[in-house]
Amino acid sequence: MKKLCAVICVICLSFVFANTVFAQYNANGYFLIDTNLKTAGYQGMSPVMGIASSARVGFCLYAKQWENSKGFTVTFEWDGTKAEFRAGNSMTSMTDDEMTINGETLTPPKEENILAGALISSGVKDETGYYTISYAKQGGEASKAAEGLIYFAVFRTASGFQKTDALTIKASVTVADEAGNTRFLGTRYFNVNQSVDVKPATWKEVKEQFKDF
Repeated sequence: MKKLCAVICVICLSFVFANTVFAQYNANGYFLIDTNLKTAGYQGMSPVMGIASSARVGFCLYAKQWENSKGFTVTFEWDGTKAEFRAGNSMTSMTDDEMTINGETLTPPKEENILAGALISSGVKDETGYYTISYAKQGGEASKAAEGLIYFAVFRTASGFQKTDALTIKASVTVADEAGNTRFLGTRYFNVNQSVDVKPATWKEVKEQFKDF
C-alpha cells in the first residue's frame, strides 16, 4: 500500500512539475510601443506633437522576449471625445502604402505579424473610448519568435481637437500560448501633444512597472 501511494505521489508531482514548467511560457515576455513607422522593428518612441483636428495618429506594438505564442489580445482605452479608433486602417501587419500619420507623410516597410501565419479574429468590442480584439494563428505550430510586430493601431482626432489639446491612449496586451494559456503583459501609454520622457525601456524596467500583475 505504501509503495502504491509513493508511486501515485511521484506521478502527481511529475504532473504538477510539468504543468508548472509549461506555464512558464512567456514569463519574461513584455511589449513596447513604437512610433517610428518608417523602419521595421522596434525603434522606440518619439514625441508626437503639433497634432490638430481630424488627423491620424498611431503606433505599433512590438513583442519582446516571447517564447511561445499562438494568439494575443490587444485593448485600447482613451478619451472618446478626443479621438476615434480607425479599425479599417489598423492591422496585424504593415504594408508599404503611403500614409499621413503622426504629422508626417511616410511609406512604412512591409512587416509580418509575430504569429507568422493566417490569423482569425474574435471578441471584438468597439465602443466610444474602448476597443479590444483577439487574434489566433489559424493552423500550424505556435510562433517561437522572441520579438516581432503585434499590432498597428490607428486613431483619428476629433473635429474639435486642437494643437493645445492632449490625448493619451492606454494600450494593453495579453499573449496566449499553444495550449491556450494566457499571460497579461501589462499596459503602456501613447501620448499626443505631450512632452514626455521617451527613453528606451529595458525588460527590468518594464518588469518593475508591472510587478503587481
